[in-house]
Amino acid sequence: MESLPESGTGRPWLRWLGVVGAVLLLAVLLAYAYHRGRVSAGIDAAQVALERRELVARAERLERQNSKLNARVAELEMARKLDREAYGQVERTLGELQSQLSRQADDLAFYKSIVSPADGVQGLRIHRFEVRPGAAPREYLLAVTLLQSMRHESVAAGLVQVVVHGMQGDRPARYSVGELLGRPKAQLPFSFRYFQTVEQAVTLPEGFQPFEAEVQVRSSKLRFPMQQSFPWKAAPGA
Repeated sequence: MESLPESGTGRPWLRWLGVVGAVLLLAVLLAYAYHRGRVSAGIDAAQVALERRELVARAERLERQNSKLNARVAELEMARKLDREAYGQVERTLGELQSQLSRQADDLAFYKSIVSPADGVQGLRIHRFEVRPGAAPREYLLAVTLLQSMRHESVAAGLVQVVVHGMQGDRPARYSVGELLGRPKAQLPFSFRYFQTVEQAVTLPEGFQPFEAEVQVRSSKLRFPMQQSFPWKAAPGA
């Protein structure tokens, strides 16, 4: 009678099949754990891709509208030269179209800076600082617009500090937003994926004449605080 093969020498392909199966199972488990980790962290790649496509589509629509407006402006400028009788109406329409074109150009530049900035630099940046008069004397609304270029997989969060520089009588003076609010250490929080406008109403001290605002942004996404200065220009209220 033939003796049975010794353990470990019979049917070696069964052992290799078991090893391959174990490796495949481990790979599936690791992929599942990675996916669950991304979902639990709030990162939905499909949603991010959809939102990015919507931003790109909006930028493309603005480009088409700008092209049409440029063509219309060219027609009206020609009409202004040819038809002096309708000069007044043409001037008014031309002014309105040029204002609309300027606003749309600003919007287009804004959305392009989110999805594909001209300088190719990705990450957090300060887009705009605005000052608008408030309801009370010496009251102003400060608005800082932040955006995140190209990196939209995670949320940008941190704090904004605004320091207003000016003259108090004949001496230089500076006030942070926290000092103007009576809370010296207070700063303005932000949290967004694409862009956010952070607003805060402040009242300037009597006799203080501002001329510049310094905006500083701190975030875990930045190795160092980001800082930028803007001239103090109070735009008309909405």
